[in-house]
Amino acid sequence: MVQTDPTQYTRECASWRENLRNYRSELTQYREKLQEVVSRQIPRNELPNIEHYDNQFEIQLRNINQLKHSIKEHERAALFTTTLNLTRGESLTTTHGNLLDQYTSLQHTIQELKKEFSGFVSKIG
Repeated sequence: MVQTDPTQYTRECASWRENLRNYRSELTQYREKLQEVVSRQIPRNELPNIEHYDNQFEIQLRNINQLKHSIKEHERAALFTTTLNLTRGESLTTTHGNLLDQYTSLQHTIQELKKEFSGFVSKIG
């Protein structure tokens, strides 16, 4: 579960941000793959799927950036608390828990999108 030590928060935040950078890179690669698919002759009935994936990649990339920003702010607050030896543990704990929930949810969404897109690319050839 979530620790109450601000230094633990900063370590977890750094890990989350690194994973989000990796997800951003992966989604960018998936977007490039989508461009390859679009450049080929594809059935007209697949155009809504192409638009769906393009939109989803854009949305998830935006979500990654927003969450990375929130995590960075939280990490700064944890570092500030540690540096000044302040006690804001409950506030940090609540924020950390909320960010963990957001991170886990986004992680799940991205995994599902990647799986779904891979199936689509396999189907379309």
